[in-house]
Amino acid sequence: MSVVRAGISQLKKVEAEVRKERFAEVDFALKKIGVPGLTVVEEQRAGRGIWSYPIENAKRVLLTVVVDDSGVKRVVDSIRESASTMSWGDGRIVISSVDDVLDIGSMRSDGSELYIPSLRT
Repeated sequence: MSVVRAGISQLKKVEAEVRKERFAEVDFALKKIGVPGLTVVEEQRAGRGIWSYPIENAKRVLLTVVVDDSGVKRVVDSIRESASTMSWGDGRIVISSVDDVLDIGSMRSDGSELYIPSLRT
């Protein structure tokens, strides 16, 4: 089953792990460029290796946004600018391809239920 979306290039999933206290700034920045919604999960993580970071100080929010290929750079730049404190431990961004979009309720697999507008310039 593959998603066929006329006139839309490949979809990408942008996952960003950011400091919890920076979430409001990141959310505002994404709204400002036209991202209509995102998935948010609160998480805790601890570093391993040379540095260790006390878990009580490692409150994070994991944001997931699915966006058209052409909007990836704007989304990533927006997250970077709004999430950065210019210090170690600000988070990370992972970008991956989306092969299929399947709606559980309607059983549709044509991607029509996934509304991804062109991001504002």
